[in-house]
Amino acid sequence: MTVRHQAPLPMEIAPGCYAIDNFLGAWCYLLTGASNLIVDTGVPGRASAILRALARIGVAPTGVDHIVLTHFDLDHSGSAVALAAHTGAPIIIHEADAPYLATPEACPRLRAALYWPLITWLLRWHRPSEVTLVREGEMLGDWQILHTPGHTPGSITLHRDDILVVGDAIVHRGGRLRENAPWLATNLAEQRASARRLATIDARVVLPGHYSPSADPTAIRKLRQWLARQE
Repeated sequence: MTVRHQAPLPMEIAPGCYAIDNFLGAWCYLLTGASNLIVDTGVPGRASAILRALARIGVAPTGVDHIVLTHFDLDHSGSAVALAAHTGAPIIIHEADAPYLATPEACPRLRAALYWPLITWLLRWHRPSEVTLVREGEMLGDWQILHTPGHTPGSITLHRDDILVVGDAIVHRGGRLRENAPWLATNLAEQRASARRLATIDARVVLPGHYSPSADPTAIRKLRQWLARQE
């Protein structure tokens, strides 16, 4: 199954996993279970839409336990501060990405040019002043943190059972899982290694940050085969 951009939201993609926003192509998710997690928050100004989606699912703002950022980019962290104010939930990010919330223009390669201070000011990006740091292998509720760097130094994936929430580590486009665009990587070798790592996990559902979620149980196997042909 591929979820199209115009699909009505919120939508349950897998048991306890909901797509809750997709403004300008940036997917945000609610994961329920041992803890309720908002994963990624879209661009600035999306807090109200995300809170309305939570209400339709039946989750009160105070029922959110963590706001998890798969990486620091503005289209994933843009509404984190506003959501934290409404929910009281801590903002979670990998320790390797935390410095770039304060100084994104210091990020390696092309991304530095995208984060001139004037641009972030015009976009009204309110960066979190307080975050909770995570590392590889830690648990958030019943979700395990996997460090999948390359797109950014601290990009993370959340893994539970046969579900992966991958941020921008890989994308699902045209019905196929693929490594993200090379020109978007801060470290291309790490990005490719992270894609290969994710391809070894027998996931039936993959929830990426862009294009579309995947509920094709063969998609990971096909990604593994495609990556092998690239070597």
